[in-house]
This record gives sequence, structure tokens and C-alpha cells, in this order.
Amino acid sequence: MLLASSGGRDSLGALSLLARWRAEGHIARLSVIHVDHGLHPDSPDWAEIARQQAAALDCPFETRRVSVRRATVGAGRGSTEAAAREARYRAFDAALTEAAAADPDHVPVLVTAHHAEDQAETVLLALMRASGGQGLSGMRAWRPRGEWAHWRPFLETPREQLEAAARDTGLGWVDDPANDDPGFARNHLRHHVLPELRGFWPDAVGRIRTSAQRLVMEQRLLGELAEMDAGQSLDGPVLDWREAATLSQLRQCNLLRQWLARLGCLPPPPERLGEWLGQLRTAAVDRQPLLEWPGGQLRRYRDHIHWLPSLPEPTRPVDWPAGRDCVTLDGGRELCRRRVRGASGLLRESVDDWRLRPVGGSERLRPAEGRPSVPVKQWFQDRGIPPWERPAAVGVEIGGQLAAVLAGNERLVEFAFRPEPDEPAWELVEAPGSAGG
Repeated sequence: MLLASSGGRDSLGALSLLARWRAEGHIARLSVIHVDHGLHPDSPDWAEIARQQAAALDCPFETRRVSVRRATVGAGRGSTEAAAREARYRAFDAALTEAAAADPDHVPVLVTAHHAEDQAETVLLALMRASGGQGLSGMRAWRPRGEWAHWRPFLETPREQLEAAARDTGLGWVDDPANDDPGFARNHLRHHVLPELRGFWPDAVGRIRTSAQRLVMEQRLLGELAEMDAGQSLDGPVLDWREAATLSQLRQCNLLRQWLARLGCLPPPPERLGEWLGQLRTAAVDRQPLLEWPGGQLRRYRDHIHWLPSLPEPTRPVDWPAGRDCVTLDGGRELCRRRVRGASGLLRESVDDWRLRPVGGSERLRPAEGRPSVPVKQWFQDRGIPPWERPAAVGVEIGGQLAAVLAGNERLVEFAFRPEPDEPAWELVEAPGSAGG
């Protein structure tokens, strides 16, 4: 278990309870991570408080410092708060990846200290944002996150219980002044709205939680309907639309919203989604209707719907010296070459320097002996590579000649550069975790 700790009282209370569960044998491992966003002059002191808390409860600890920039995609685009959250979760993902590599026998799980009042605030915020059933169902206690999982074990635990556990440790905690800033909607709910509701309905938090739980069940039913309507897995960013094209617009909307939720994506407003579905029905088959919103983009290509968090970064020329194993392209993509033998390789081994560059549609490569050369544009079309991915295709130039084109998982190689059986060769792979990989 990897507990994300701000050093605040909720985090300390969660740490205390988790440490108790560890002592009772309910969990095997517990470590703590603190993310320093660098947004407050006291943030180094907060990191030290979090470290002392972890040390007092005999937990491994690390601090990760992140650089916060304004978000370009996602909920609250342009907001520092949203950008900080994105940077924080990137740091968590990196820590989980390293933990898994260090101990392959135990899959790490991210744990956060969200509690019952946090859940009530989340549901009320969703209501004020005019969210649908997915938003109003609140946070999930257990949520897959890529290769990992995010666990919120205290979602039904009152804040007072975490505060009591924190006080019982006798340790200090962080009081972030941002938690009292009236400019944040969540703080207004916490300090004004929820106390007013409790004044009339003492069990207001429990009532909100019950409603959210019922909506979760309804969302599960809608998810099952979406899977039936799709006739395919909803776990990937590309959706075959041939069966769904005959559905009513209501079921099409549900399918797309459930699919995007499965991908962890903020859904588009229902009105805009409905308008876009209308465009799909009337647009010619060679058109690519676009729906863009803070959660990303939806595009159609042929009979498939593609979700893109952002457009791929276009390829720009970069030299690749012969003695270097990997090279980084614009946008953070890292391409590496490994020595193999024969047909398992892509290009025959040589001591020449390479040059990676963009490709247009006019270049031609000969894929096999005795066959005519193929225009790259035609190859793109034959392989079903969408137009927006083509600027990110990588041309490998060796000795001034185009030897190969790489586009996603597709490869087109000039016959003259193909390795013979048992001949030393290069295999090209995109480094795990690189942007676009």
C-alpha cells in the first residue's frame, strides 16, 4: 500500500488506522508518499511534517517534487488546482511503477484518505455542475488506474473518526491555509453548506452517501447495457461503431459516456454529445466529425470512433548517432533500438548514423523483392492509420535514404534494409512510459 499523504490531519488519521491494520495482519506493506507542489513557501516544512509522521509509525517515506503548470486538457482546464492534481497523480504513477519494478511479486495500490464528508462534498459539487448520474454517484472506493488501483478505504468513515485517530498519535499535522480559502467551491460547501444541511438533517452526509450508492448501482446497469450495445470491450481508446450506428441516440449517448468513464475521462456535455452524434449520422463516410471538450477529443475515422486526450505531437527531425541506444522525440516519445537476429528485427544492423524525420505522402518504399514500391500515403490508408496520427509517423533515414516508416504499431520497411535470416539486426521499440507509448 502506498498512502498519499499531505501531512494534514486526514492523512495522519488514515496513516494511523492503516498502521493498525498492518499490525493486525490485514495489510502486508505500507509506505507513504508526499508530493511537494512548490506552490506555498512553507511546502518544504509540510514535507518534513509528513516525513516525521511516517517515521513515527515505522513506514518508508518519500517526497516527490513536481512542477505545476496550467492544465491544457482535463477538468478545470487552466486552473492551478487542476494542474496540481494532474502533476500529483503523475508522481503517484511514477512511484507505483518503481515500486512494482522493485518488488514484482506484490502489485502496489495507491491509497488516499478521502472520507464520508469528502464524498458528500463531491456529490454536491457534481450537482452544482449539473452533472449526470456518473458525477452524482461520487467517488469509487476501488478504482482501476491503468496498471494500478486506487483505494479509498475511508469513504464511509466520518471525518471526526479520522481526526480522533490523528489526535491519538500525539503528532503534529499540516494546516494548509488553502483549505479555508473561500474562493474554492469545495471550501464553501465544507464550511457553510454542509453545516447548514446538518442543522436541519443531522444525518445529511449519510443521506447523500446513500443516494450516491444507489446511483452507483444504476450506473452499473447502464454500463452493462453499454457493453451489450457495443458488442466489444470498452477498455480501449478506439470503438467499432458499426453496431452502435443503428441504436437510438439515447443509447448511443449512454454507450459513449460509459466508454469514456471506463477510460477515466471527463465526459462531454450531453447537449454537445447529442449534436455530434447528429453530425455522425449525416456526415459523409470520408468526413471526420470532431467533438472537442476539456476531456479530450472524439473523432470518427471510417467505422471507428477514436478518443484522444490530445493530438499526437508532430515528428520533427532529430539525429540518432550510431552509438546511442535511445533517442527522444518532441513530446517526450523515446525510441530505442535493441540488437536481435534475423527476421525478428526490423532493420539490418549497421554502423551508420540515423536521422529520424517526418514523412509526407509522396515517399515510396519497396516492401519486398520483386514488388513495386508503395507510396507512404497509400500505406497509411491501407493500414487504416487515421489522418491525425500521420504527422506523428517517424521516418528512419539511413545514409540519406528512407529505410522505414513507423506509425503506431505499424511498420513499413524498404526491402534493401531488411535483415537476412540470422543476420544481426535492430528491433525498434518505444520506451515504456514515454509520452504516446
